[in-house]
Amino acid sequence: MVSQSKMPSNRSIREYTPLALAYGVMVGAMLAAFMLIRNYGERMTAPAIPLVKNAHPEANAATMSHVLLALVVIVVLARLLGNAFRVFHQPPVIGEIIAGLLLGPSFLGRVAPGISGYVLPPSISPFLNVLAQVGVVIYMFLVGLDLDPGLLKRRGHAAVAISHASIIAPFLMGAALSLILFPRLATAGVRFTAFALFLGVAMSVTAFPVLARILTDRGIHKSRMGAIALTCAAVDDVTAWCMLAFVVAVIQSRTAGFITTFGGALAFIALMLLVVRPLMMRLTLVYGNRGRLTQGLMAVVFIALLLSAWATDLIGIHAVFGAFALGAMMPHDSGLARDLTDRLEDLLVVLLLPAFFAYTGLRTQIGLLNGSQQWALCALIILVASAGKFGGSAIAARLTGLGWRDAAALGVLMNTRGLVELIVLNIGLDFGVISPTVFAMLVLMALVTTFLTTPVLDLISSELTESFEQPATARAEVLATVHRPMLVAISNPRGLASLLDVAAHATEPEGPPAQVLALVRRPSGGVRSGLREVNQREPLRAPILLSALEHARRLGLPVEAMSMWTAEPAHDIVQTALDRGAAWIFMGFHQPAFGTDGMGGTVRAVLQRALLMPIHVGVVTRGEPVRIERLFVLIDNTTDGRAALDLGSRIARKCGASMHALLMPQNDGEPDPALKELLRNASLTSGKWLYTDVLHDRSPRNLIEQTPGQLVIVGKRIADELALPMNVIRELDGERRMIVVQGGAMQSSRLPAP
Repeated sequence: MVSQSKMPSNRSIREYTPLALAYGVMVGAMLAAFMLIRNYGERMTAPAIPLVKNAHPEANAATMSHVLLALVVIVVLARLLGNAFRVFHQPPVIGEIIAGLLLGPSFLGRVAPGISGYVLPPSISPFLNVLAQVGVVIYMFLVGLDLDPGLLKRRGHAAVAISHASIIAPFLMGAALSLILFPRLATAGVRFTAFALFLGVAMSVTAFPVLARILTDRGIHKSRMGAIALTCAAVDDVTAWCMLAFVVAVIQSRTAGFITTFGGALAFIALMLLVVRPLMMRLTLVYGNRGRLTQGLMAVVFIALLLSAWATDLIGIHAVFGAFALGAMMPHDSGLARDLTDRLEDLLVVLLLPAFFAYTGLRTQIGLLNGSQQWALCALIILVASAGKFGGSAIAARLTGLGWRDAAALGVLMNTRGLVELIVLNIGLDFGVISPTVFAMLVLMALVTTFLTTPVLDLISSELTESFEQPATARAEVLATVHRPMLVAISNPRGLASLLDVAAHATEPEGPPAQVLALVRRPSGGVRSGLREVNQREPLRAPILLSALEHARRLGLPVEAMSMWTAEPAHDIVQTALDRGAAWIFMGFHQPAFGTDGMGGTVRAVLQRALLMPIHVGVVTRGEPVRIERLFVLIDNTTDGRAALDLGSRIARKCGASMHALLMPQNDGEPDPALKELLRNASLTSGKWLYTDVLHDRSPRNLIEQTPGQLVIVGKRIADELALPMNVIRELDGERRMIVVQGGAMQSSRLPAP
């Protein structure tokens, strides 16, 4: 039976009837008018103008259909393999490169030629090439944008010496290797000089974005070894592109033409430094005045990018050099640079770069390596490339004072090549400097050297943190909490009110203000090196921090707010608590910082890290903020029980509430004297009243029945014994809140690295 309230009323029908009639009349009038126009127009004759139509509409439609289908397959496979490699702590770019190779003739074309011919027919190759070239131009612009010129200024002579060694050694070894490869694998008409120069450059490349991402993910970018590695990679990037531009100019021109190309390149560099760089500085000021990246500013940047790429292509080198140069001319640490990266990176990483990898995969024919001799040459290329980079960097680093372990780690890092190497190789193949066979060998070299970086680095040194971690300051042996602040770690708006409410109740009137830490996940993968996100401790956008400040204002809670980019939230939370001298860390129970389950994810990691620290941790459930008149504390004579009692006494004293202490004696016996003494001391400072009882029946149901107050505080050891908190939280109504407490250590300990 439908209730009367659900049925339309007569009044509603009367209101809508005129509107429906008017709509019907309007549609009918439109149809009648069109029929009159049609009847008159059918008697007219068109003039004799030649018909222009698509000569091959069916073929073009079929090609477009194949392009769209190919892009779907390319994006899906790239994302799947990229995420899979990220799980194994490998750069996602490796999975994306492998996705491109799998779609090419080396795998799909051999295993399923029918599917390959339908999904990636030869007719779509020009379209993929256009997308790939656009993607490469934007990528090189962002690489230049992410490159910090200050790295080249702030480092000493040691870094400069290692940088030069990491370029010279592999360049010379690559040139020497060309003596073996040229008579066997070079294409007809290629001069040895061009071949040797190109091979030397290919061996010298280091992928700055991938290397910087590995360093920042490990947290070692501020160590001496990390700083030198970043400097060397930055120098390598700039030097390698300059050397490649020189090689391309040699290839493209004879003697007179080369002079013209070289002069044009010098004029372009002068124009960028003297004219474009000041204009880009002024553009950042315009961005600062407007506060956001408008369509007009974006149009100016894109026009400059296209003109710069066009100019270098016109000079006779390649469009990527102009894109890279323009990015390097823009201020590295400006808001404009960050906004441009944010706007362009998603489209680039999701669509354009996978198209480039697929295009590279279509050009890579591993089947050309059809004999043991050619596979031996491929292995030789990998060996020479690795030995040149590793040996030149490691030996120079050791001579400048680094230990053998750090020097070896630096050599491994400098052997990272990634996407930058593929761009170089495609340029060489486009200009005919290298044959398809050499191209396939060098693609395998880039893949193998990049893949081996992370596991070999783990093998050489599992901990490279001795020089970058700020050691925690010495703590008092006794864990006094009265004059130490609370740290509230927030990342999820849903639990914000509960956390700040607990912090407000636990903060002493004479004590320091609460510390509110907003965690912002640092972007992973993509084009960013991660340096800006790590070094900039206060991100521009942390909306949850604004919500926290507003809620704290309503509660009358004095707070000090801070926000942090993080890839290791548990480590950063505990490290911040140590640096700030915090007595407590409060975290959300449901959906904690970047976690999924109540006591798992980041919450569990924080509890494990804080176990040996002089810091208590409180995990707070989401209850409705209400006035606390009665609170219950489950205590025993453990550090967790003492911490729970300490927090309960704070809150009871601040709120003027009565506190009920439920004792948990061992072996269901009588409470031991130490526990009774603890309660006697707490009765002096615990608020309005202190009631005590013994919880003999240790079941979740009995706990619920014996804690009818607004707040329940329980030590983590007791919570684990009672299989809390999940079983109990399901029974708690919206007016009760639970805090699971882990007590801190009596003495401090150095914070372990993530």
